[in-house]
Amino acid sequence: MKVIFFGSTFDSVLILEKLRDHACAVVTQPPRPVGRKQQLTPTPVEMWAKEHAVTTVSFPSNPEKPWLYADEQQVIDTLESLKADLFVSACYGQKIPWETIASARFGGLNVHPSLLPRWRGADPVPWAILSGDRQTGVTIVTLSKEFDEGVVIAQKKVPITDADTSDALRTKLFTLGADLLAEVLPKYLAKQPIHPFTHSPITQLPYARRLTREDGFEPWEAIRKAFADSEEAKRIERKFRAFTPWPGLWTKIRIMNHELGIMEEKRLKMLGLSLIAYRLSLDLVQLEGKRPVSWKQFQEGYLPS
Repeated sequence: MKVIFFGSTFDSVLILEKLRDHACAVVTQPPRPVGRKQQLTPTPVEMWAKEHAVTTVSFPSNPEKPWLYADEQQVIDTLESLKADLFVSACYGQKIPWETIASARFGGLNVHPSLLPRWRGADPVPWAILSGDRQTGVTIVTLSKEFDEGVVIAQKKVPITDADTSDALRTKLFTLGADLLAEVLPKYLAKQPIHPFTHSPITQLPYARRLTREDGFEPWEAIRKAFADSEEAKRIERKFRAFTPWPGLWTKIRIMNHELGIMEEKRLKMLGLSLIAYRLSLDLVQLEGKRPVSWKQFQEGYLPS
């Protein structure tokens, strides 16, 4: 059986490992500049493919709509020429053309880190944490014309704890998803009956859009309120766990510029915080252009007494 795998992240590799004996090619996003030196770096999936001598294919994205392609016909022609039996995707980041999916003998499957149809979309894990969901899960769903609207063929639920952060929970879900895919794949390929799940209409459920840098912003007034308000404290603590490491939790605060003797507004990022007696406590913060310091040090250095 010839499988083409679509993925771009470290978590994608967890799924790819289960397909290593059948992967004839991987499709991943092109290398991107990373770090201060903006060094062009391949995705973890491309690095895995090189290590295991598996063909790698990448397609430039549409600059205005990065989940689409600069030349979709090129994508269709290239993938159909590989004559795959099955497509499998996990954290790929671009939309697989329906013509391509339909050309494969067994179509395609996607491993999605939510209990579909709740939290369809690009970033389900942080939105689930932010919303205070008490459980989430991983779903094996058939690839479809639209994102995450295929037939759900398997799911596994997990609780969301008060300590979960997005990265850790996402990796937990894809680890479970890899095992779930291995469990359900033989039945799927044998075309044994798989009973689709019954769900609420999609329009009634929340959508997990892509995060932006601005999503991490929290007004300073709300953070100050959380020092005394338990409900606000819990909300902001959830937001911190949901948006760590990216886009992070940050605010704008007026501080004293001692050199100029004036107050000015600066960006302040929260690097560590906790709940003490149901109230927000800041532990580690970083002012733009400065090194991280404790909240106590920041207050002593920048806030008027």
